[in-house]
Amino acid sequence: MSSHRRSRARFEEGNDEHSSGSDSPKRSPQTVNGALSGDDDDDDNQRDRDRGRNNSRRVRIKSSPSQADCEYGISEFQTGAIVRVLVENFVTYEHAEFNPGPNLNMVIGPNGTGKSSLVCAICLGLGFHPRHLGRASNVGEFVKHGKEAAIVEIELQSPPEERSNHVIRMQIRKEDNKTKWWLNGKDCTHQAVKNLTNELRIQIDNLCQFLPQDRVAEFAGLTPVQLLHETLRAAAPEKMIKWHDQLKELHRKHKDLKARLDGCADTLRGHEARQQGSQADVDRLREREAIQKKIQDLHSARAIAEYNTLRRLVTEAKQKKHDASKRLQELEHACGPAFEAVNRKQKYQKKIEAVVDERKRALKNAEAACDQLLQAIEAQDERIKHLQNKRDAENNSHNTKRSDLAKIRRTITDLEARLQNKPPEFVGSEWNQKIRQQEHVLRENEAEKRTLRTRFEELKDLNMGKNREKAQVEKDLEALNSQDGQKLAFLRRSHPDAARGWNWLRENQDEFEKEVFGPPMLNCSVKDKRFSNQIQSLLAQDDFFCFTCQTVNDHKKLSSKFFKQLGIAVSIRTCGNEFASFRPSIPKEQVREMGLEGYAIEYLEGPEPVLAMLCSEKKLHISGVGFRDTSNDQFDQIVGTERIPNWANATNMYRITRRREYGDGVMSTTTRRVNPGKYWTDQPVDHAERSALQRRINELDEEIQEIKRQGQENKARVQEIDNSEEPIRQHIEALRKEKNELQRAATQYATLGDKIAAEKKSLEDTQAELADCRKRIFEYSAQEDQLIVEKARSVLQHKEQLSQIHDAHQALLEVQIRLIEAGSDVKSLEEQNSNLMQQLDEKKAEIENLDVELRRLKTTASSARRKVEEAVDGGGGDQLAYLNSLVGDKSAEDIELEIGAESTKLELIHGVDPAILRQYEKRAQDILELTQRKEEMNAKLESYNRKIESVKEKWEPSVDEVIGKINDAFSYNFEQINCAGEVGIHKDEDFEQWAIEIKVKFRENETLQQLNQHRQSGGERAVSTIFYLMALQSMAQAPFRVVDEINQGMDPRNERMVHERMVEIACREHTSQYFLITPKLLTGLRYDERMRVLCIASGEHMPAAEDANKLDFGNLVKIQRGLVASAA
Repeated sequence: MSSHRRSRARFEEGNDEHSSGSDSPKRSPQTVNGALSGDDDDDDNQRDRDRGRNNSRRVRIKSSPSQADCEYGISEFQTGAIVRVLVENFVTYEHAEFNPGPNLNMVIGPNGTGKSSLVCAICLGLGFHPRHLGRASNVGEFVKHGKEAAIVEIELQSPPEERSNHVIRMQIRKEDNKTKWWLNGKDCTHQAVKNLTNELRIQIDNLCQFLPQDRVAEFAGLTPVQLLHETLRAAAPEKMIKWHDQLKELHRKHKDLKARLDGCADTLRGHEARQQGSQADVDRLREREAIQKKIQDLHSARAIAEYNTLRRLVTEAKQKKHDASKRLQELEHACGPAFEAVNRKQKYQKKIEAVVDERKRALKNAEAACDQLLQAIEAQDERIKHLQNKRDAENNSHNTKRSDLAKIRRTITDLEARLQNKPPEFVGSEWNQKIRQQEHVLRENEAEKRTLRTRFEELKDLNMGKNREKAQVEKDLEALNSQDGQKLAFLRRSHPDAARGWNWLRENQDEFEKEVFGPPMLNCSVKDKRFSNQIQSLLAQDDFFCFTCQTVNDHKKLSSKFFKQLGIAVSIRTCGNEFASFRPSIPKEQVREMGLEGYAIEYLEGPEPVLAMLCSEKKLHISGVGFRDTSNDQFDQIVGTERIPNWANATNMYRITRRREYGDGVMSTTTRRVNPGKYWTDQPVDHAERSALQRRINELDEEIQEIKRQGQENKARVQEIDNSEEPIRQHIEALRKEKNELQRAATQYATLGDKIAAEKKSLEDTQAELADCRKRIFEYSAQEDQLIVEKARSVLQHKEQLSQIHDAHQALLEVQIRLIEAGSDVKSLEEQNSNLMQQLDEKKAEIENLDVELRRLKTTASSARRKVEEAVDGGGGDQLAYLNSLVGDKSAEDIELEIGAESTKLELIHGVDPAILRQYEKRAQDILELTQRKEEMNAKLESYNRKIESVKEKWEPSVDEVIGKINDAFSYNFEQINCAGEVGIHKDEDFEQWAIEIKVKFRENETLQQLNQHRQSGGERAVSTIFYLMALQSMAQAPFRVVDEINQGMDPRNERMVHERMVEIACREHTSQYFLITPKLLTGLRYDERMRVLCIASGEHMPAAEDANKLDFGNLVKIQRGLVASAA
């Protein structure tokens, strides 16, 4: 088990503390529960450890030795208890592993050593939000400064039926503020971790179970209602919490429903009262509506009377038309013989017309058949031409192939002749060897030139670097003649990173929104040198080397440039307040009465933003300085004001630290010797440094001359190599040309056999293609002869079709002549019967007029019928019978007179707003609905009452039992310190108002009083809080509990008694795991073998990481006891 931890805690020894606004925290290694590991080979960690041996405090955490450590079996741990916690790069730790015990675990150590970091790791590592810690709101802020990611791994005791423990591992990425989770070695989601912790009933969000340092005040501020809720979560079974939630939800619904029921009843009563007041107006309105209804019905009855009249007229018109039609038939019967001859001629004319149409169609069909034959002849002509073209193309191809055949035969003869003449033998490897030998010489020359060029560039860069260094050294030499130059030289010796950052800032000041100031040791000075040492003792080393920005954007830009790009590690601070806003709260005259000459800021001059930063970070505007030593009375007087946190005199520096969360009177005092200041002093010119700079300039001149000489030699050698390469290249080119010619001849000879075979194959293919071509020419000729014969047949058919067209045309002329003759005969007969026709036409005209009148009357009657249907619409047969009864034997005029009489009666009745009736009817409907709704809500209200009583019968006795047990334990705890305490429960009709009532009595002459911040002191409240938490221990549902620094602010008597009870309760068998975090403990406290003490030590005298295994905590205890015994 090993750890490397770098503490950011404030220590009083040395000047290495830093402000909260610093960006460069100090680092120091630590170990947890064992020695440092010796197998860490990381170079960066090694460099950190080396720096830690020189500049940082070293911290070590180790559990107290106990035989019980070896006796804890895995079964001792409750399900869900913490078995192991591992952290890497988390807050102040680089690597640490904690192994708590199953019962009481006391984590002790001075403030700032990392105790609360363990609490943070437990909270975040189990998947809970940082808000439960009361610290940072983003998980990325828990990553150690300068690291990209942090790891937290927690091992939880699994249930007995499971073989292995649950291991939750979390990675925090600082860059994107995201987390990654593993459960039992496998990737998982955050929700999976939350599900596991819920299943194990781990309640980090319950202040009764998890009380970190920054939320102690929040626990004290819990209302009694909230305290009951948190208590039930911590000490009651899950079903009781569900019952409580059910009761609260049922009561809320009951309350809402009761309010709605009361509102419904009030609305119902209002509607009924308004209904009675509107009754007279409604009766008068209904009488008026009845008369209006009768007038409307009379209008409908008038429509029926008009319809009856029209029906009678339609019947009479039908009878007239029937009589006229009968007379027409009698006239046509008398004229029948005269018209029979005309009818026969007309029938004969129609038969002739049919024959004319038939013979026209025959002529048209003959012409169409002739056209088809003509198109067929033209198509045959096209096919013949197409075959002729194909035959001509084959003839051309035949001639071409014959020419190709002769050419191939000549090529074969030529290739066979060349095969007889064999060229000289070609050996490629020998020619390649000759060429490679020459190329190797070129490559060697090129490699040497590359080496020479690289060396030349190196010399060039080296020369530029030497010239820059010479210019800087000359500038430094010249700067030694001024005070600022001497300060800058001292800055380079003291803090090279700060000097490098200052040089960059001076050249790039225009990149920022406002002026950025360099280290205060350069731009600030002490007005009165007598106070120089005192003022410097109030500041840490980082305060002299920090950079000051005036805006947040400038701070981000400078941080990015220094840390990410230039790799400069310096502190960067921002102060947004004006210097004028920092004023001391005690007048200077009063300060002098306390033995001080004034405030530190009064004797310091420099840029106002820098002075404002020092006031904001180091409180120099309220830190005093003086010449004389501080007497006891003056010390008490300064401390009593509570407004001067720091002061320094000629020999000592004092610092007062107060922590309000532990009570108003809790404070600590730090005293340190005032050493001579190193920075704001008048330093003489360093002649040794001047000589060293001049000597360095001379050395640089010699080095520059030597570089130039080597460069000239380098260039000469490159030119010599270039001159020797041209003959070699020409020789290589000649060898390649000769090789290519021989290779080409050998390759061509080797392929002659294949070429001859290919040409012979081509000869055979061409001969076969020539035969195919002749065959196709013969086929095309035969097809052409066949088409010519078919064309001749089509021409003969076309001639025959022309004869048929002539015959059809002659037949059409004959029948058309007969049609003309028939038409003439019909016209002659019609002229002879014209008088009879006139009589028939007159009768037909009369019938037509009667028919028009009948249609008009029917249309009017249909319109009247629609009006009747509209009047009867929706009323059915009853409405029609009612309207017919109104009509009786009356005419439309009689009904019109009756309508006038009813209208007169209507005018005598005073009009009423029709909206009154609508409102009356709507209220009647609303009254009916409200009555039904009221009955339904009464039934539902009764159902809620039954459910509430049912759940309350189970929940209330259980709550009384839980609170009773807590009261017994709470009262017993108070009895052990001769005080009294009582825990009760306030009951209310509203279950959300049930609350815990805690009453305590710390003095004999008092009565029990309710615990609150007004009646009890801070120490008394702390004792009551811890006793209440201890009362929950035996009933705890959660597998572990954490309390951070709850014992601060107690007097020694109370703290001793509280510790006694805590050890007694938390170390019992079968109790949940308990963590108590505290920066200090009294001596002689009770110790139990079932408890484990984790001591966190911190300070500059801690051994280096590699020597940590030599530190035996048990041996240190023996040495301390021996010293105490010898002193006695």
